[in-house]
Amino acid sequence: MGLNRRVKHLLRHLHTGLLAARARRRKGCHSRVAEKVRLVLFLSRPQDIDLYLDIYRAAAIRSDIRVDFWATRRALEHFPVMPERLAEHGIEVGLVVDHRNLGRVEDRLFGIDALLNTVESSYAAHKVPHRLVRIANACGVMTYTLQHGFENLGLTYLDDQQGSGVTFAARRVLSWGRVADLPGRLAADTRRKCVAVGCPKSFPEKPADKSPASGRPLVAVFEGLHAGRFDAVYRQQFFSDLSRMVDEFKTLRFVLKPHPGIVARDSEHQRGLDRLAEKIEVLDPARPEKCALFPTPELLALSRAVITTPSTIALDAALAGVPAAVVRNGQKISYYELYRPLPLLDTVDDWRRFLAAAADNAPESIAVTEAFHRRVMLPGNAAGRILDLVVADCRGGAAAN
Repeated sequence: MGLNRRVKHLLRHLHTGLLAARARRRKGCHSRVAEKVRLVLFLSRPQDIDLYLDIYRAAAIRSDIRVDFWATRRALEHFPVMPERLAEHGIEVGLVVDHRNLGRVEDRLFGIDALLNTVESSYAAHKVPHRLVRIANACGVMTYTLQHGFENLGLTYLDDQQGSGVTFAARRVLSWGRVADLPGRLAADTRRKCVAVGCPKSFPEKPADKSPASGRPLVAVFEGLHAGRFDAVYRQQFFSDLSRMVDEFKTLRFVLKPHPGIVARDSEHQRGLDRLAEKIEVLDPARPEKCALFPTPELLALSRAVITTPSTIALDAALAGVPAAVVRNGQKISYYELYRPLPLLDTVDDWRRFLAAAADNAPESIAVTEAFHRRVMLPGNAAGRILDLVVADCRGGAAAN
């Protein structure tokens, strides 16, 4: 982190502390829980919508809780698809938050009972929700951070460079799987806060295919080729192996969906995508009109098989009942063990075997995916569990401490 960034980070940390101190002095302004618990779902990225929809729908038919949405300014401005998806579901954002207006958010916090977010942590990229949660705590609001990904920094993913020093300000951290299965190196304070709820995502029934090429079984390929995580050799092999499979499996229809957060790419990454775009559909997040054709839940529901770089997409595929494989390309990193028993693709022959089984609709492929799902996910109604927990905490005064 450069000097200017360190200074800015320190100033924001001090500013948050001052705002929290002011809020604590005004804590008596927080109204008692009304007939309905007032819960805010805080949006930081497009993927949050998939995590929140079932919670939103479940709350709409309950008499004891009301849900509103707030969002970061960056999320609404940086991801053009996000306002469109919110409008599609009739969701209005009641408050837009950024560093500049955090000092004016305090009054709004005194008007709610609970705040649920997905990416709050001490990690620099999560600083707006982290600051908001710290101030919300001081206002007497019950705060929750919901696991947002299968590899969630500071919760399920820790390595020597990242994760081990990450902390959460929220009073409760909600995990998808059992707390006992979280990494042994997890910070003691984080483990103390954890409550297992499951994953509140749901996926639609198989929709009508919108493409004229609907006669061929669809294979969805997802790439999150972050430059800091995957070297040039990995990325080149990913594009090379996928290109060869497209040429070999003419009876399959391939759709490639890059990570929605990687809009700016280096030249090598962009060239790989451009070459593939000559052969298959590429749902480039820089072109929202393309992505709108296939939101991820619909794409998964349509697919015969899914191939992904290490990502929550592997679990999403399992939730959608679709065989999945994870591209490893020979990396000797322990986190790939998290994906067992899913196939790990190191060579083009691994791709070939997985796709051949998918083309034949082999039942063992689904069985493996289901075994993965059972191992990593708490079964049952996660949205209902979350709402029950929020209501119980707010009625019981858990936010008062």
